[in-house]
Amino acid sequence: MRTLIRAIVKRPLAALGLILAVTIALGWPLPRLRIKTSLYDLIIEDLPQSRYYREFKKQFGTGEMILVAVRSKESVFTEPTYSAIKEISDEIKKLEGVNKVISLPEIREAMDVTGAWKLPDFDAALAPVSLLKRNMISPDKRATVISVVLKEQKYKDPLIRSIEKIIEASKKGLNVYQVGIPLVGQALESNTLRDFKTLPPITLGIIIVMLYFCFRSLTGVLLPVSTVLISLVWTFGLMAWTDTPLTMVTMIVPILMIAVGTAYALHIMTHYFGLKGSGKDVEEAICDSLSHLGLPTVLASSTTMVGLGSLLANRIDSIQEFALFSCAGIASLVVCVIVFIPAALALIPPLKKRPVTPEDRGRIRTVLARIIEVNLNHQRIVFPAAGFLMLVGIAGICQLRVELNPLSYFKESSPVRVRFNDIYRDMAGSSPINVVVKSPEDEYWQQPESVKAIEDLQKFLDSLPGVDKSISWLDYAKLVRYATNRYEPEYYSAPEFAFEVRMIVNNLKMTLGEDFLRGFVDNDFTQTNVLLRTHIINSKDFLKTKEKIMAYLGEHFPGKFSYGVTGLSIAIAHSSHELTKGQVESLSIALGLIFIIMVLLFMSLKVGLIAIFPNLFPIVLIFGLMGWLGIELSMITSLIASIAIGIAVDDTIHYLTRYNLEFKKDWDKRKAMERTILAVGRPIVFTSLCITAGFSVLMLSSFQPTAVFGKLMIITMISALLADLLLLPSLMLHVELVTIWDLLLIKLGKDPQERIPLFMGMSRGQVRYIMLAGFLETYRAGEVIFRQNDPSDSMYAIVSGEVKVVDESGSKEIFIDKLEQGDVVGEMGFIRGQPRSATVKADRETELLKINKRMLKRLQLLYPPTAQKFFMNLLT
Repeated sequence: MRTLIRAIVKRPLAALGLILAVTIALGWPLPRLRIKTSLYDLIIEDLPQSRYYREFKKQFGTGEMILVAVRSKESVFTEPTYSAIKEISDEIKKLEGVNKVISLPEIREAMDVTGAWKLPDFDAALAPVSLLKRNMISPDKRATVISVVLKEQKYKDPLIRSIEKIIEASKKGLNVYQVGIPLVGQALESNTLRDFKTLPPITLGIIIVMLYFCFRSLTGVLLPVSTVLISLVWTFGLMAWTDTPLTMVTMIVPILMIAVGTAYALHIMTHYFGLKGSGKDVEEAICDSLSHLGLPTVLASSTTMVGLGSLLANRIDSIQEFALFSCAGIASLVVCVIVFIPAALALIPPLKKRPVTPEDRGRIRTVLARIIEVNLNHQRIVFPAAGFLMLVGIAGICQLRVELNPLSYFKESSPVRVRFNDIYRDMAGSSPINVVVKSPEDEYWQQPESVKAIEDLQKFLDSLPGVDKSISWLDYAKLVRYATNRYEPEYYSAPEFAFEVRMIVNNLKMTLGEDFLRGFVDNDFTQTNVLLRTHIINSKDFLKTKEKIMAYLGEHFPGKFSYGVTGLSIAIAHSSHELTKGQVESLSIALGLIFIIMVLLFMSLKVGLIAIFPNLFPIVLIFGLMGWLGIELSMITSLIASIAIGIAVDDTIHYLTRYNLEFKKDWDKRKAMERTILAVGRPIVFTSLCITAGFSVLMLSSFQPTAVFGKLMIITMISALLADLLLLPSLMLHVELVTIWDLLLIKLGKDPQERIPLFMGMSRGQVRYIMLAGFLETYRAGEVIFRQNDPSDSMYAIVSGEVKVVDESGSKEIFIDKLEQGDVVGEMGFIRGQPRSATVKADRETELLKINKRMLKRLQLLYPPTAQKFFMNLLT
């Protein structure tokens, strides 16, 4: 790392030129970046229920409708109101993308072939028609709905905007609005665009203010912000190159990158500013900062990418896209931190060390000192409290519910939710469900007995909670029979004879059109579709309703009949259950991989478990809180675990790597913990606060789950910070810490097993393992190494040079013994019986291997053959 950084510092313009070239290349297609948030983003495409829904649409059409609700203070059958309704209906019929318009004027035109009816006559004729009640006319006759049946089309926004213009121009004192599933999709897209335009800039502004108060330096603000901006260009340029649209899920990526990128840069800049007053030149300060923190940053980013990458196990496409591009964003951040920051620092004139007032330093040290005191003296409180909270969290997780229904994404005050709730007060709701029954016989649904079966089915369906209206082809057949029998009320009923059914079907084709009829039955009348208009809003209720319907169908259509319950909301409801499964898989993968990384990194299963626990703690806590408070697991909130564990483990790595350095100074865990907290406590607190502040902006989102996600991330990051400062240090007091790079970076010299008698007969790998328990120290001539009876848990093996043992009890040193390369010093057994004041001194410049006995015991457990050979050599 130091070699790489030194090369960058030597050629900063070349490094910055490379960054600029990559930025231009990736950022070139940014204007082509598009936003596409669809309801179909909530569906797992390869589920059986999703495939069945696609087959249904091929057979019966999309069935997508926009409902234009018209409310008046007087009856819709009064002339001014009726004329306004007709004007709106006629204008909508002219729009491109409209397949059919069903409204009161359309019904009147079909029923009144003479054109002689007055509005009161029309009103009286509709009185027995149950098809229109709550479907087209409210019980008090002050509201009606214009049903706009849409053609199959990719983009519905132009049509929605055109209908909105017609509504605005034709209100005339009426309350008119449009509602329906297409409106939900359009609102999702417009809210995504709004969030993308507003939330990242607000986040960046907050981070800029925090950086200024942290560093009080323009450099301390500009470099982290520039790092984040460059990475954002790379990431979203990559999305534009691959034609991946921005969705309500990937909209979180810039917030994530701003928060995490600032944290990475803050660690580097804090160390750099700390060195500015130490007398080191700029080049050395940069190299020292990046060589110390570059590797932990790379490791931290790797674990973050593991956490985010685990979301690829989820089967929802938009979550997979989030995982992919958030990982790309984190990778780009690391490249910019390692390359851009040192290159930019090399070109900036030397600055004075950032002033820190004694009051600031005192306040910070007071807080950190209190944290140290808690870790040292209050573990009997900390551990039981953490265990209790974990148990409460686990109990809450058992009550967690999943919800993917799109309406739950909008706040209660949003127009979409307000209109959805308003329409079903006196009209049928706008959430459709389709019930399909297929017979083994052709023309089955034109037989009188099958007509009776449809009637019975609709009676059952209308009785279900949340179902406002059921509509089948039979409802329109009754209307035709009623019309052809001079609107006598007794004829508004199902046809009784086969010839009558066929005659009515022919009339239906002529009056409403064959395409309209095909929305309810197929060509040979083998399959029939019953449309349910509901005001159901959550996935659980959709699945309960489906379960009841399937039970009825199984009982009343046995044998060779096949049947199903489908619709967009049903497909989304089934996907929500897969979301739970994907969440468990993602979290398991993330925890497993991070555990493996920690075990390999710190060469200990125990340390791996200890490193995982403080990061698992906030996850259990937040999901438990969601369960207890009734906060549903949505497509957005499901990201919390993988994001949180990926980010929280960053501070764990920074703590453990610094603790490793401090521990090796004297192998005193308590002192190592104190020095570590004083060294990394401030950056850990500030990075956690930056990340928390970044995610807090999501509370301003237009989407309810995103706003909740922001609140939950605040709680998660604060609990993760407390776990890293209170749980992790306390737990580390119970283990010794050695890292893999300690093993890799040991400088053995040439053939130590031949030069040092203590290592005779051992392989080079075995020597490395033994040296994990110690490190090399050099003593100048005359320097004291050890005094007899000094408290110590170490021994010394002489690698080169020689030492002498003297008696200092008198005013003059008395020479006792001389020891050379290969001898072991420290136990003082070799001078047993000599004066109590015996002292070991370097006779000339001498290099010794200082070995900690507690570490040797650990090595004896980890590497028994190696330790056994070493102890045999020690005895001889």
